[in-house]
Amino acid sequence: MNEEYSSITRDKTTLELNSQGGDRLIDVAVPLPIYTVLTYILSGHSICPLKGARVLVPVGRRNMVGVAWGTPTEKPPSVNLKSVKRILDKRPLLPESLISFLEWTSSYYFYPIGQVIAEALPPGLLSARNRRIDKINGGLPNSRDCRPEFLPWSTESSWQLTEEQEIVFNAVCNALATKSYHPILVHGVTGSGKTEVYLQAAKQCVGQNRSVLILVPEIAMTTQIAGWFISRFRDEVTVLHSGLTEAQRRDQWFRIKKGESRIVIGTRSAIFAPLHNIGLIIVDEEHDPSYKQSEKFRYQARDMALLRGRMSDATVILGSATPSVSSFNNAISGRYQLITMGKRVAKRSLPSVVVVDRRKKGEKEQQHKSETIRPEWLSKELQEAIKATLAKGEQVLLFLNRRGFATYVFCPDCGYVFRCPHCEVTLTWHRSDKRTNSEKDGVLRCHYCGMESTALPVCPECMGQSVKAFGYGTEKIAADLQEIFPNARIARLDRDTVKARRHMEKIVLDFRNGDLDILVGTQMITKGHDFPCLTLVGILCADLSLNFPEYHATERTFQLLAQVAGRAGRGEQPGRVIIQTWLPNHFVLDCATTHDFNAFYQKESKLRKTLGYPPFGRLINLRFSGRKKAQVCDTAGNIAKLAKKLAAGIKGDGGSHVEVLGPAPSPRAKIKDRYRWQILLKSSSLSKLRALCTILLSRKAEIVPSSVRMEVDVDPHSLL
Repeated sequence: MNEEYSSITRDKTTLELNSQGGDRLIDVAVPLPIYTVLTYILSGHSICPLKGARVLVPVGRRNMVGVAWGTPTEKPPSVNLKSVKRILDKRPLLPESLISFLEWTSSYYFYPIGQVIAEALPPGLLSARNRRIDKINGGLPNSRDCRPEFLPWSTESSWQLTEEQEIVFNAVCNALATKSYHPILVHGVTGSGKTEVYLQAAKQCVGQNRSVLILVPEIAMTTQIAGWFISRFRDEVTVLHSGLTEAQRRDQWFRIKKGESRIVIGTRSAIFAPLHNIGLIIVDEEHDPSYKQSEKFRYQARDMALLRGRMSDATVILGSATPSVSSFNNAISGRYQLITMGKRVAKRSLPSVVVVDRRKKGEKEQQHKSETIRPEWLSKELQEAIKATLAKGEQVLLFLNRRGFATYVFCPDCGYVFRCPHCEVTLTWHRSDKRTNSEKDGVLRCHYCGMESTALPVCPECMGQSVKAFGYGTEKIAADLQEIFPNARIARLDRDTVKARRHMEKIVLDFRNGDLDILVGTQMITKGHDFPCLTLVGILCADLSLNFPEYHATERTFQLLAQVAGRAGRGEQPGRVIIQTWLPNHFVLDCATTHDFNAFYQKESKLRKTLGYPPFGRLINLRFSGRKKAQVCDTAGNIAKLAKKLAAGIKGDGGSHVEVLGPAPSPRAKIKDRYRWQILLKSSSLSKLRALCTILLSRKAEIVPSSVRMEVDVDPHSLL
């Protein structure tokens, strides 16, 4: 992001006193969807808050907690300015380095600075309720320790590095010694020992009296990686993510700010941790789409890690067995240092992969009458493999990126499909709330707005009572397995089963310790987990993600297949992977079965370059939503007309120009009672895209009605 970093200026002016009629003036950033700061008078206050300190100010008819953000650069208009009511912090709550970082991200992502600050701070620090202000004024009360508990996963004090690990470690040490920005892409196959390199690199960095930030894509992964780091660094480690309670998140945040912890592990929001003197940033599983926030402040934490590393003169490690196409392109073009780890530790082999062609329909008819009919999702090959694996006392992992018991419910009499009244999606049947096999139990749930209704009722259209459920999710897989293998210890790992952090940790630890035989899960189980006794992985439907209307659908499919396959055979016994698919000849399957990332990259990058998609082009998506369909459509149309007119006037250099695609309804055209339209801006020049977007936002007030929400998604990952 070097070009963008240099093209966006940041105000580093310290707070100076200004005057208007003898009163001192101050700019305050408030957490509202406005792109400017608000100016207030500091009358009656003997001290002047420094930039980054919280203040209580009136906004309209209510009071809000904002953050002091300097003094006005221009003379305010001749209006009656309101006064700051209360200064909450004697010293800045936000460190100076973090302030610069937040200003840059606000500018780059076209997101209001007050709302960026609200995202960066732990919950409650910008609450205007008096009781909460008193509670958090000056920090947290010392009455109790709010730190979350994480158990260490190993008692080993040091490990002998392999030859490949040593190469990576030496490269990191050399980079740390320069104390300058140095990005490294570590392309290491699953099981190659990247975590041990991270641990020893962190030790080297802490030895230089500098801080370490480790990002992981999912909360589920913090259990394992936090356990490894706590086993080595004990109280030096702090964990930061949304799965903690509000009190725990504030406690952890203040420990970091006070310098009591120099190693921070967390999900994407941890990129805003108030660390001092950062020397090393590690982005594990850097390819993962979870690093991109999909709502409100749509930042990409991996890209922000590179920016923060540059601003801190730090070494940044991006690690993955399946790097993103963008990161790998940056590496082979020389922007990042590329280091490859092609072997697993202890000379363990990569798992063998078998593709089962599900297009062969004859196998059901060929089953003997005495043989139990297998469920639709289970092939004969996978069933026999599960049986053999359990007989040897080894473990099985089954992956299906779809939760619930059935994916949709309909009436065969009239064809009515049960859909969410608030979203244009089918409802998923969840049966796990009741321990019974009756199809009249459970709930129908929308996975977008959370709406629930009684499962499988009488058809509301024809009053028929023949309502049926079709499709399958992880819940049905687990239920079927329990019938087929009644003595097996089976668990699920998906969003429905891990609402509590402790429950999620227990499932992961139980499977790692051998207390479970079969684990069924969604993409949560594909990322970074190390299960020594796992020898069989079954991928139930390898084609699901290929059918998404996204330019990177093939990339996402390859990553999922390769990552989940990589969970097998990481212990003493060799691993085996069975992939069930209806598209056995797709090149993604060929590359995944041979563990050949380079072949995949060559084919995928050639296609992307032809179409001008990232990393060979840049995108900005303009999203419009509102409760009135016609109004949203008209607004998107008006903005599109203006955008096309402006784009025609932007001169292209070397063939670069701005394409305006749309407007068009979003593939998910209605979510939570809001209709959705979008316009895609596409160009090989980010500066031209930004120039066009800046003009459009300046005209927003006159074109976009208040009832329509217009949002900007820079570098969008999903267009759904």
